[in-house]
Amino acid sequence: MKLPPLKSLSFFLAAARNKSFKSAAQELFVTQAAVSQQIRLLEENLQCQLFIRDSKQTLLSTEGERLFPFIENAFSQISQGISLLSAEPDPNVLKITSLHSFTSLILIPKVNTFQLMCPEIMLQFSPSNQVVDFKDNSVDIAIRRGKGIYPGLESRQLIKDEVVLVASPLLFKDAFPPIDELVKTPLLLDISSDITPAFEQFCSEYRLSAQDFEIGLQTTDAVPVVERALSGQGMCFVSKSLVFERLNEGTLINLFDFSARSPISLFLVAPPKNFQWEKVKKFEAWLNVLFNSG
Repeated sequence: MKLPPLKSLSFFLAAARNKSFKSAAQELFVTQAAVSQQIRLLEENLQCQLFIRDSKQTLLSTEGERLFPFIENAFSQISQGISLLSAEPDPNVLKITSLHSFTSLILIPKVNTFQLMCPEIMLQFSPSNQVVDFKDNSVDIAIRRGKGIYPGLESRQLIKDEVVLVASPLLFKDAFPPIDELVKTPLLLDISSDITPAFEQFCSEYRLSAQDFEIGLQTTDAVPVVERALSGQGMCFVSKSLVFERLNEGTLINLFDFSARSPISLFLVAPPKNFQWEKVKKFEAWLNVLFNSG
């Protein structure tokens, strides 16, 4: 047997529960005429009268009484199924995938501040530079650098990033050293997509060329670059989102106060429903406090 339209059945359920077409219309945010039309279509489909209508009230007919518990149960089952899909799994465990650099330089060093704020939530890190698809539920939230375009996912910008030139105060006591001294200092060069344009911008502003610098390291990984800069082995261009804590505490200094707006930023990424989970809300709030304090 061909089933009636689901819309008509939902209107029937609302009218039967409320014992009133008017109240059903208010519940469904439609007109009373729309409810009457859907009930009439359902009755024509089933070839029986479902309601006894009079001027005072709307009552279920014998056929309506027989149908009502089945429709009520069916919609209840649908609702439970949808809830299972959207329910927050493991509310006390938050599974995070993040760039290797962000995990090493920000998340792990600062995780204790999150644990103090939310001791009931255990964080599980999965460092990866690959974008996950969230299909197997192995990850709750991702932290990515990009332009915020991830089809099928929601992205929320954490910070408008910029690239800065930094070094340890072990190398330079003054943030504005002589240029001839600067170019003799090993440059720890991360050749990632947003770093190279910043390097070129700096060269243009100070009338230098890449050949003027002594290259001490060339890589696509920000972690060894920052670690060597911290130990005084050279200077580097780096995303400010990775070193803002170091700049605040003075273990790195921003040379020449140089900054170049990055074409990519830091985003929190997940399916839209994940952002409704309490554990994700708390983690997002913590990240916003962390970056706003920087």
